[in-house]
Amino acid sequence: MHKFAFLVHLRDYRDDLGGLARPLGWLPESVYRFILNKRPLPPFIWSEVTVTPGATEPEGFIIMLPYSGRQVVEQPKQMLVMIKKAARLASEKGAKIMGLGALTSTVTLGGKLIADNPHISITNGNAYTAVILHSKIVQLIQRFPSCRPVIAIVGATGSVGSLVCMMLARYNPAAQYLLIARNDRRMNKLADEMALDSKNVVVVVSTDMEDAVKADMVVLVTSSPESLIQARHLKPNAIILDATQPRNTSAALHQERPDVTIIDGGLTAITHLKTNTIGRFGLPEGISFACLAETLLLAMDDYQHDFSIGNPTLRQAEEISKLAHKYAHLGFGLAPDHSFGKPLVHSSDSNYHTSDTLL
Repeated sequence: MHKFAFLVHLRDYRDDLGGLARPLGWLPESVYRFILNKRPLPPFIWSEVTVTPGATEPEGFIIMLPYSGRQVVEQPKQMLVMIKKAARLASEKGAKIMGLGALTSTVTLGGKLIADNPHISITNGNAYTAVILHSKIVQLIQRFPSCRPVIAIVGATGSVGSLVCMMLARYNPAAQYLLIARNDRRMNKLADEMALDSKNVVVVVSTDMEDAVKADMVVLVTSSPESLIQARHLKPNAIILDATQPRNTSAALHQERPDVTIIDGGLTAITHLKTNTIGRFGLPEGISFACLAETLLLAMDDYQHDFSIGNPTLRQAEEISKLAHKYAHLGFGLAPDHSFGKPLVHSSDSNYHTSDTLL
């Protein structure tokens, strides 16, 4: 196994920096934004990581880009410079591969802008995120008595969303799919590819978030730093599978719509994963994001090249799934359901009402 690094940004200034020192959690976000605009901070080591039992030395590092998701997408040129600095830091720490977490993937076009680095390989983590997300969707489909639920994929044309859609079309054509994204041309192209791969699949496209109200399950894979999903977008007793970071759902949404089940998406169980407390990002010990897991799997297998760059393919999904199976003795399986980082308990007879049809 060679060393790895995983790059993240702040989800919330007060929550994340307050984990470093409690007084840092007392300052309002506007103060942090002002300070960082005047005096930019370089990336730094946020946490050491081990994944194999009995490891006594760090096997990898979480590197923090000390900016919020909003800043990452609003200042792409400045952030690209910082991300390249993070890659140099990772290389200096002995890492051979660096994974891109949250919006660091988006701002680098899925890693395209920093790929082919002679000093360190890059992966955006989206192949394994799609694999884990697909597995969870399939698991949830089985809770619907008719097994014909309407499933909305919000952010369908993105790096994770496009692969999830292709996997659903190929392996689960019985459900009905509603693709929601901003780019109508790319969305129609994806729908055509799904139909070509599976002639029986039912796919409808929309650029209007209001159409999500038709869905029994809403899968969030958008790269928007804003909360797009609102209470009015959800039918009664809908399920939300939120695989976004920063997350698109909030506790306020759950309070407004207690009938809706919100499940954290893209989570995997890694039995012996160890970080410091702030390196868990609100998750219990042994549970982590699939994008980090992809980086770990590649490092454990001594993978020497860039992996997921741009939109990952079905072939890459199969390849990373094989690695997860190879290292299954260390976990790398679907995590139990969590909601806002806390275990979610379902009743034993949990079944969900389905719409009759999407069309």
